[in-house]
Amino acid sequence: MRMWMVPPHLMCDKHLLGEHGELHKFLHNWRKKHAIDGRISGNAMEPLAYKARHDVLAEEMQSRWMVHKSPIEQPDFSYLPLFQLNYKVDIQANKILLVSRCPQCAERIKYHDES
Repeated sequence: MRMWMVPPHLMCDKHLLGEHGELHKFLHNWRKKHAIDGRISGNAMEPLAYKARHDVLAEEMQSRWMVHKSPIEQPDFSYLPLFQLNYKVDIQANKILLVSRCPQCAERIKYHDES
């Protein structure tokens, strides 16, 4: 699971839908209080932004005429150590990674990116 945290309008449909789906898919892990060490060390998760990220992804999906009918609640991450709970994803690093992995995202980022 990766929370790219890249502005959703810069992502191709595949990555937009993929990140959205993963947020739902992994909810059961957080209910069971699974560790997120690898997600933090991999710059792949921002716990406190979970619901907000879902909501901006859903908004972008709808702007592309995709159907969205799956609201989400912010998971309870209170079991995490503070440094993990407050972790912020390095968006620039994830943008570079996304560009290297996906020609469609690379094109969108090249065309739309303001930074």
